[in-house]
Order: sequence, then structure tokens, then C-alpha cells
Amino acid sequence: MNTTRGERRAKMERWLRSADPLPERMALEAELDAALRATRAAVGTIGAAFVLEPAPWGVLHIAATTRGIVAIELISETGEFMAKLSRRLGSTVVPDGPGVPQSTREALAAARRELGEYFVGRRTTFDLAIDLNAVTPWDRLVLDGARRLSYGETTSYGALARSIGRPRAARAVGGALGRNPVPVVIPCHRILAANGTLGGYGGGGHTPRADMLDVKRRLLALEGAPVGAR
Repeated sequence: MNTTRGERRAKMERWLRSADPLPERMALEAELDAALRATRAAVGTIGAAFVLEPAPWGVLHIAATTRGIVAIELISETGEFMAKLSRRLGSTVVPDGPGVPQSTREALAAARRELGEYFVGRRTTFDLAIDLNAVTPWDRLVLDGARRLSYGETTSYGALARSIGRPRAARAVGGALGRNPVPVVIPCHRILAANGTLGGYGGGGHTPRADMLDVKRRLLALEGAPVGAR
């Protein structure tokens, strides 16, 4: 009997949270393989593949291409994540599974491993290849500046603007950080408002602002960084 995308997602999330996931995983892999084959037959070449990974606040989505990690969403529905990423890349996005290029699968496995280590406090830097081909030159400049921040280090939007040679562009810096396609790995959570409060935080699709700020607060607390009051 055919299952809906929502049912497949529910099974995956049950597997992620279960103490003995093997039976669920085996059934899920078979369903994802069938979905993958059907998608490839319908639309052709795969642009990116994705996995779900547990996080302290729930489940996040990680996607990769053959060049590296291309998207991370911290709070999102799977359908929304796939549709948005497909529009951004102009290509097909599928669940990880047989038929996905080996380099893509290796990038996803590395991301799952390193993010898992980060969330339990065993990793302070990431050694992941990142695919920023779909990012504008301005956004790339801002994101490269954010990548230079160390674990537990914070700065302001204005200070980051000055560090990249655009001292009057604090607001535009905030916009670029809000479009960061790979939050956590590129640590936009380390950029705060000028008064030391949280400011904003993207990476969650249409998730309410308060929920995203709670994620930002959790990430800063994990790193032992000063946490804004709001």
C-alpha cells in the first residue's frame, strides 16, 4: 500500500527518537528508496539529497550536493524544506538513499557526525565542505566574515559590517545572515544586536520569530557565550 509523504516523515521522526531504531529504519529505507527511484524517473538528475538529524530542540534538515553541504534548516516541515531548496537550486531534491551520488552521501554522513558531536559539546569547529554556489557575492562576503568567529565568540551586526569593510551596512549584513543557507556550520547565531540582545535569527522557514530566537539562545548557551535577554 502506498504511503503519503507525511506518513514517511512521521516514520522517520519516530526512528530518530526510538531507542531501538533498526526495524523502523529498515522499513523506512525501503520506502525512501522507492520514493527516490520514482522521483528520478519523473524529473531526472538529482540536484541535492537530504537527511533528518536530531537536535536539542527537535529535528533539523541537512541537504548536500556533490560539492558539499548546501542547506540546513533548524525548524521546518519536510515538504516546505524540499520545495524551497528545489526553487533555490533549480533542481530536484530527494531523500538520501541508493541512487544518490556517493560524494553527496559522504557529505551528509560527515555533517550528521559533526553536528551530532557539536550538540553534545565534543566539537568546536566544523571541517565540512560547503556549497555556496547559489549564494550572491554580497551574502558570501558576509558569511565568510561570520565564519571567522570562533566557538563562543560573539560580535554585533555593526562590528561584522566594519570587519568586512562595509561600516554602514549593518542592516544589510543582518539580511544576509538571515539568508544563511547553512546555520550552525556558518555560525550566524554568534552575531547579536548592538545592545547585546539576540537580534534576529533565520534558518527556520516560516517558524515564529520567538521559536527561532529560542534556538539561537540554546546555541549560544551551548557554547558558553553571553546570552541576550530578548
